[in-house]
Amino acid sequence: MQAGAPMGERRAATPVLGVVLIWLATALLMLLATGGKIGPAAFLDGDDALRLQQVRDLLAGQGWFDLHQYRIAPPDGVAMHWTRVVDLPIAAVILILRPLLGQFQAEVVAMTLIPLLGLLSAMLLSARLAARQFGASAGLIAALMVVAAIPASFRMMPMRIDHHAWQFVLALVALNGMAARTPRVGGAVAGLALALALGISLESLPLAVIFAGLCTLRLWRGQREWLGAYMAPLALASAVFLLFSRGFSDLADHCDALSPVHVMVLLWVAGTCALILPRLRHRPPGLSLVALGAIGAGAIAIMATRAPQCLGSDAFAALDPLVKRVWLDSVVEGLPVWRQGLVLGATIILLPLFGFIACVRLRLAANDQATRDWWTDMALLLAGATLVGLLVARAAGVSCLFATVPAAWQFQGQMQAWRADRLVLRRLARIALLMGLVMPGAFVGMAGNAVLRKPAPPPASAMCKLPEFLPALARLPATTVLSGLDLGPAILVTTPHTVVATGHHRASAAMRDLLLAFLGPDAGARAIMARRSARVVVICAKGSETRLYRRLAPNGFMAHLADGKAPSWLEPLPLAPQSGISAWAVRPQPAPRSAR
Repeated sequence: MQAGAPMGERRAATPVLGVVLIWLATALLMLLATGGKIGPAAFLDGDDALRLQQVRDLLAGQGWFDLHQYRIAPPDGVAMHWTRVVDLPIAAVILILRPLLGQFQAEVVAMTLIPLLGLLSAMLLSARLAARQFGASAGLIAALMVVAAIPASFRMMPMRIDHHAWQFVLALVALNGMAARTPRVGGAVAGLALALALGISLESLPLAVIFAGLCTLRLWRGQREWLGAYMAPLALASAVFLLFSRGFSDLADHCDALSPVHVMVLLWVAGTCALILPRLRHRPPGLSLVALGAIGAGAIAIMATRAPQCLGSDAFAALDPLVKRVWLDSVVEGLPVWRQGLVLGATIILLPLFGFIACVRLRLAANDQATRDWWTDMALLLAGATLVGLLVARAAGVSCLFATVPAAWQFQGQMQAWRADRLVLRRLARIALLMGLVMPGAFVGMAGNAVLRKPAPPPASAMCKLPEFLPALARLPATTVLSGLDLGPAILVTTPHTVVATGHHRASAAMRDLLLAFLGPDAGARAIMARRSARVVVICAKGSETRLYRRLAPNGFMAHLADGKAPSWLEPLPLAPQSGISAWAVRPQPAPRSAR
């Protein structure tokens, strides 16, 4: 049974066929938008490229629990904080299709199909909630709004094979669980979904806390079963996923991935809730809240005793200061909303805002307490997810997806008003309002850019043509390459070479060496390359990373290379000069003269 709709009202089934048709049309448009450029050299993000490399290593025989990338940060490699869970569907598609299509085409299908299946899952989950509360047409509108929720759907396009899409889908699964009227089933669904999300990435931890807070609110209302029904599956499944993905090979308490200390805290909370809360069933709810406060204090004590470094608000506190200042502060997706462009920033704010307003309106219009409670819960979940998304842009996909459910009702109401309105001018105004409800960020952002006369930056592909350069680089004998952090993953996945570093924080020491090399003098770069056994340098002179390094160090090694002033110890390599990417090799040292 579904919460949200009035008690006793018949709930519409999910319009699966309609959602699938919308999905097929969207998938076709997304494929057309790629221009046929689907392959290892066409990744938009380094995380997606490295994900494919991780899958390749797994299929080539690297151990399930061995998450090292041995071709980054020579000579030791780097132990990644990622999980194998996301590798499974990609690897399965490749294994199934490789005998029929060959390795390359099997990878192309996997890179296309897996993100689109994530999009379909999100559309169906959002449509399910909207349809059961407002009818089948609202379900179709919600599915369409999932596509328009740019912070989420952008990460579900072909080639976007990293973990973010599955975290968004699991958040919607948890939301569907909280909408159930049966605590045992709903709590278990939400707990299991968020446990898997935590196993994929610890970025889901704030959302898991928000859901626990909602279960606590329900306890205060008298719905005591929710908290235990949620916490027990969350804790137990987190322990299972940790053993499944990490085994006993890495039991250190990391702050950037699900670790034993996190499982201990979850088991403590779940176990004490199971022992104490039933004994307070017939006591005032306030006493249960006091007990929960003591349980929370115990959880903090466990964390402070075992992993005090993980208690701070900065998850990257251990990162080298230079790496944090130059690299981390330039990763746009990890920055707050006020550091984003107008289109993305407006979408992050407006779509959840429209959804929150709809929740308030629905609560005010509700005829029974259960429905009022549900829309209060929905508003709180949406508000919590929105706060997280405002602080970290890549998390905004969750709040935008949550907002599609109440916003679909608001859109449906405007559609009905548009049909009933006979005044042409008002109908035109309502059309603009409807379009704004579907894609608020696009309209506000484009209008803002037009007013500010802010030109759109040229796409990176126009300046750094990787598909033209990488095959030429791949023909060189395998060596270690000093390249920008952004170019590193593409080099890994398309060539046999090793790279000094990529934009992944576990390789902090290697990233520092790379930055010191490019920002420092030529002689310093030579020494770092010798220490890292790097024999080739690759840069894109007009790329954004090069522009950043030149601004920070106008007389540094990168600035010299970009200006065509390479030091004498480098010789140019004529590799696809039309690509906009330049390469140099370290000149061999002359053999010493024999003593006479």
